[in-house]
Amino acid sequence: MLDDVRQRAANPEHEWDRRAIDWPLTPESVVVEVGGYCGRWALQIAERYHPRLYVFEPQLWAADVCRAVLGDRAQVVQAALGDRFGPAHMGKWETDGCSLVEPGSQQVVMVEIAKTFKQLGIKAPDLMLMNIEGYEYTLIPHMISQGVLPKRLMVQAHGDLDILIRQLDAAGYKILWTYGAVLTAWERYESLH
Repeated sequence: MLDDVRQRAANPEHEWDRRAIDWPLTPESVVVEVGGYCGRWALQIAERYHPRLYVFEPQLWAADVCRAVLGDRAQVVQAALGDRFGPAHMGKWETDGCSLVEPGSQQVVMVEIAKTFKQLGIKAPDLMLMNIEGYEYTLIPHMISQGVLPKRLMVQAHGDLDILIRQLDAAGYKILWTYGAVLTAWERYESLH
């Protein structure tokens, strides 16, 4: 499994994979991945920029793979990053499609994003990648309401992308590039100046 993750990180397959790792980051940058799965993207970011890197992954086995792949280059938190603290249930457990919006009986720990970021000393991430299988339609409005506004945000949409476009536009974001639901990147207006 570890060799597979490292191999996939070393050989991006698609143009959106290459764009997803091409950012103006430095070792002082703060990067957050929400839904880290096995850590492929986080590994690419760690090797290229050496930032302060945080990965949130609720599945124990996947969080363990992330830790093994990333070593001390990231802080891996085995929890679902969400709109509240407490237990949550996930469907499609033990898959890349594991989801808080799918019916399921697997219980995981959820941590609220604003308070968790404060505890970790994360103010405004320079970059955040979110691949959380539909829960982005809950988490993004909550982030906006709590003032958790990363400078750049990439989202894999698992629903109506236009909803996210309207919400993020109202919060001061503009689209940098898009591959539709596969992956879209935004940047806050104020970070452009």
